[in-house]
Amino acid sequence: MKSTRLPRLIKVITDIGMTTAEIAETIHCTPRSARMLVKRLRDENLVHIQQWVRIVGYDNPVAVYRYGIGVDAARQPPVSSTDRVRKWRRKESLDDKAFRMARQRGRNVKIKRDPLTAAFYGNGYSNPDD
Repeated sequence: MKSTRLPRLIKVITDIGMTTAEIAETIHCTPRSARMLVKRLRDENLVHIQQWVRIVGYDNPVAVYRYGIGVDAARQPPVSSTDRVRKWRRKESLDDKAFRMARQRGRNVKIKRDPLTAAFYGNGYSNPDD
């Protein structure tokens, strides 16, 4: 059985590039079937990746597909966790930094037992040999 969505997909991405989510909305199908159709065309070398875009809410860039012969766009290298934390810390306010540092200092404090309580009640654990 021949797909009826495949010709619509080709017509849509001939003019402009689209992500698979946009393709699914445009040709009225599920995102999964849109990915399968794009994969079928990519296996036949009829579709190429025009560019990579970052979408709000997603960490990884998303491919924009375009019908026609072309070279795939290079994907940006992933951002390391160190660079991501540095960028986040550059944006935080002085109050946020002070709060974060206080929380970090609080984690490093070792809770000590009161010596008078230890003298009356012992070390806090019972030894079966006693």
